[in-house]
Amino acid sequence: MEILNYDFTSEGKIKVLDHPLGQNWPVVYLIHNKTSIYVGETNNFFARFGQHLDNPARKKLTNMTVIYDEEFNKSAILDIEQSLIRLFSADEKYTLLNGNSGQSAKHNYYQREKYLNKIEGSENEKGIWTLLEEIGLAKNGYSSIVNSDLFTYSPYTSLTLEQEAICYSVVEDLIDGLENHRYRGTSCIVDGVAGTGKTIIGVYLVALLVNANKQLVDIDENADLDTSSVKLRALHKLREYVRKHGEIKIAYVLPMTSIRKTIKKVFRLSKNGLKASMVKGPTEIVDEMYDIIIVDEAHRLSKRENIGWMGAFDGACKKLNLDPQQSNCLDWIVKCSKCRVLFYDPTQRIKRSDITPLDLRTSLENSFMHTYQLTTQMRCVAGSGYSNYLAQIFDCSQETKMHFAKADIKLFVSATEMIDAIKTKNDKYGLSRVVAGYSWEWKTKGLSREESIKQGAYDISLEGKQYVWNVTNCEWILRKDSINEIGCVHTTQGYDLNYVGVIFGREIDYDPVRNEIVIDKDLFFDKNVKLGSTDEETKSFVLNAYKVMMTRGIKGCYIYCCNPNLREYFKRFFDFI
Repeated sequence: MEILNYDFTSEGKIKVLDHPLGQNWPVVYLIHNKTSIYVGETNNFFARFGQHLDNPARKKLTNMTVIYDEEFNKSAILDIEQSLIRLFSADEKYTLLNGNSGQSAKHNYYQREKYLNKIEGSENEKGIWTLLEEIGLAKNGYSSIVNSDLFTYSPYTSLTLEQEAICYSVVEDLIDGLENHRYRGTSCIVDGVAGTGKTIIGVYLVALLVNANKQLVDIDENADLDTSSVKLRALHKLREYVRKHGEIKIAYVLPMTSIRKTIKKVFRLSKNGLKASMVKGPTEIVDEMYDIIIVDEAHRLSKRENIGWMGAFDGACKKLNLDPQQSNCLDWIVKCSKCRVLFYDPTQRIKRSDITPLDLRTSLENSFMHTYQLTTQMRCVAGSGYSNYLAQIFDCSQETKMHFAKADIKLFVSATEMIDAIKTKNDKYGLSRVVAGYSWEWKTKGLSREESIKQGAYDISLEGKQYVWNVTNCEWILRKDSINEIGCVHTTQGYDLNYVGVIFGREIDYDPVRNEIVIDKDLFFDKNVKLGSTDEETKSFVLNAYKVMMTRGIKGCYIYCCNPNLREYFKRFFDFI
């Protein structure tokens, strides 16, 4: 691999001919000045150099940097281009000039992992990003960037073929709904379990809608004809609508405060037409009317049950002339939008106040509903079978042990060893955290970690060692010192981790006689979950919370069980140490 720099001039273009790969060979290139950068790929660098010189939009750029490699092929350079676009968008050294994320959709190809490793590098060879750092084109290290929220939720992320097909189908249905002014509008429900990329699609969708006139018609040769025709049709309808009616008014609603703050920051820093003001909580949309409201984590929209903000809830209902006792946050969404998109997963309901599938159907019954199903697991390297495997373990219907070759999933006999192992992974990869079920009281609530240490206060005692719950609910995942605390489902839902350590608390056990997971409500301390819930509902919420936590880890999940019976049961299904 070689990275060479040329002046972005006619003289620089001529010098390209001196390199054996300067013509008729796939390369990735960067055009830049001190403040802006454009990332591209081509099979003929010499010819593409000339095209950029003739482009008035590139006149202020001064340098052309090219990555040559004798092993490159077309699929590889598309992948590397997309990865570099996403990395530069999160590095914040330059203003990124690319209008979209590069290749239209991710796909597999021969030795894909090898080419992606060229970006990160290995112990024996420097990666592309490190080489770019060394010549001053990158500001932050690779690991630092890929662990950042700006990278994770980047609007420059290329979708998979499945995600792209759903995204453009949604766009087409939304524009049809806006054009036809149907009563109570169009409702698009995207269903998918944890890790299928719902937030990624949501952010991409907003960027697509607000940048309608900048989108290139890039049809992936790996997409089938139906997908390609939907994409072409959707983009055409979107552009025509914007041309006739002007800018589409959009709100991106997130019910959970922590992840909402994170996405606000992503929108503010992305410089891709996205604005932090677009990201809102449910109560913030009731004063205006929107063309489209996109709701992420829609299963966390609330009813008026066991919530600590009933005053604000009642106030929002009053503004919309709704009965607080009979309404929910989704009713607000319907009243304040012509069309809406809901990313919904009923298996992630963890409180009685979370809207049910019946609530969803009732609130949307007078709108035109379209449903879409995401099936491919994108977060965990364990793959799409992992979520189903966990579900069957929890309902005690799984009979055989499954192995997920790329995933590091282990059951620990010692809590101390599990927590230490997660700390080791955090040192190596970053973004690794320990979380637990809510089976200990939050005695240190309101104290900083330093104050807890000074007072000798703690919440959790395991094997003679003391720990505190998360000192904050807001962006706890992103705080470096959080590795020394134990989080809960409320601090992790919606986020990605590299490794997650899950402590199954005292409240959850296995009954070998009945072959059933059992919950002891007396040892479960989340009052907002228990209050008004039947035993069966409480069990469902507790199990959903554990499944949510166990699907946070991209690379792996480590497990410890306080109760011996549950530990022995889990030994049937997880490797243990």
